[in-house]
Amino acid sequence: MSAEFRNELQTGWTRFMHGAFECTVVTDGLLHMGPPRDTFPEADVDDLDQLLAHHFLPTESIALNQNVLLVNTGAQLILFDTGVGINQAFGVKTFGPDTGQAIVNMKAAGIDPAAIDIVALTHTHPDHCWGLVDDDDRKLFPNARVAVSRADLDYWTNLDNIKESMSEHMKDHFLGARKNLAPYLDTLMIVEDGKEIVPGVRAQATPGHSPGHMIYEITSRGKTLVCWGDLCHHQVLLLQRPEWAFRFDYDSGAAAATRLSVLDWICREEHEVLSYHFPFPGRGHLRRDGGGYDWLPGEIQLERQAPLPHPTEDLPQLA
Repeated sequence: MSAEFRNELQTGWTRFMHGAFECTVVTDGLLHMGPPRDTFPEADVDDLDQLLAHHFLPTESIALNQNVLLVNTGAQLILFDTGVGINQAFGVKTFGPDTGQAIVNMKAAGIDPAAIDIVALTHTHPDHCWGLVDDDDRKLFPNARVAVSRADLDYWTNLDNIKESMSEHMKDHFLGARKNLAPYLDTLMIVEDGKEIVPGVRAQATPGHSPGHMIYEITSRGKTLVCWGDLCHHQVLLLQRPEWAFRFDYDSGAAAATRLSVLDWICREEHEVLSYHFPFPGRGHLRRDGGGYDWLPGEIQLERQAPLPHPTEDLPQLA
């Protein structure tokens, strides 16, 4: 079988129903993180290697998925995070040609980026907000409002927070956030803890990985799907060892404390999860396993379904 034919068979999206909400997950591609011991710098190296080997995962390198969720509520079409984007100076240059696939896969799934009403950001790190603009700083979602926490907006777009001691990559965190958010500033929606951004979608403050990190509870017909962004990056390491730090945590102690609390709540309530960085499409449940958790992935929808019609203008809209 030729490589070209194999590529034609690979899908970059899947669709499922959550209550009355239609959900589509598209991939923005893989983030190649390098050696796991660098990505989880406070982990016990032997424990880390054993956990990976026990789950038949490589011990020399680690890759994280980017699962971008779109939810059609019937009144709003919402995109949760954007991937690293297509900008040559930031996204593709920084993260390589395997990334920046979200727009292509969105269109393949029958969704026009111009139809998106709200881009809800969990936080403003590169792989979550750098997909807002193109190389010419034009909006990739021209009719959308961006929803973001005040803490993340203020911290990551303030270039005074850049220190000479920072790596070029960390400096780009600020430059890229400012570049991508600037065209949307006149229509920004500030996300607040415990408040709905649209009916059925409620934000919950989960600071630590980023100053204003948010997760979103998506509830329809009594079922809740938790879109958790970077609350937990790895389906084995940070579920089995949720107290471990991740390399790019803003405050690793707060991130671990938040993760422990939210994982306990999700498991206790038996909520479904849409995890940004777990194996595609990142949909599943948690089950307790000693002091940690097992990941129980949901079944991928294989039938190719056309998307529901976009919400019409005569339906109620959020002011």
